[in-house]
Amino acid sequence: MPAWGGQFPGFPRAGRFPSRHVAEAEVAFRSTPDFSRTGMPKPVPDVLRSTANRFMDEYRDKLRVFKESHEVAPGGRVRLTGGHTPGHSVVDLSSGGERLSFAGDAMFPVGFDHPDWHNGFEHDPEDSVRVRVRLFENLAANGGLLVASHLPFPSVGRVAAEGDAFRYVPVIWDY
Repeated sequence: MPAWGGQFPGFPRAGRFPSRHVAEAEVAFRSTPDFSRTGMPKPVPDVLRSTANRFMDEYRDKLRVFKESHEVAPGGRVRLTGGHTPGHSVVDLSSGGERLSFAGDAMFPVGFDHPDWHNGFEHDPEDSVRVRVRLFENLAANGGLLVASHLPFPSVGRVAAEGDAFRYVPVIWDY
């Protein structure tokens, strides 16, 4: 149990920590992480192994494991993409004709101009490129919003195709 008792800090009536939907491939990877295909600086893999072990020890019984895809709520689906890690997943939301995809670690700013480049943290560099290009192509075609962990604030935008490259078009943050 986390030090904060498994509830959301500062929200005592919010209930217990919710379960997490995680791809079966990610659970397997986090249980015995292999960093042999990455180019991470030397101390990083050991830190990530330690973090993965702590996470799995703490939350294993709260994970809802899926193989390829799982509807987590009406209009909300999590799906396995692979690439960044073997179980990397994307969350797709849709409502009233609008779409949003949370792409996690699948992309980074320079990846729009050079989708064939990869970074040292991707566990399967070739698959990461394939996943990134497919996500860019789909988002450029359907006009959906993109959210990704490594994009600049507010990290919400759209993807436009430009020849063999793509362009990130951030939304105006007006709140």
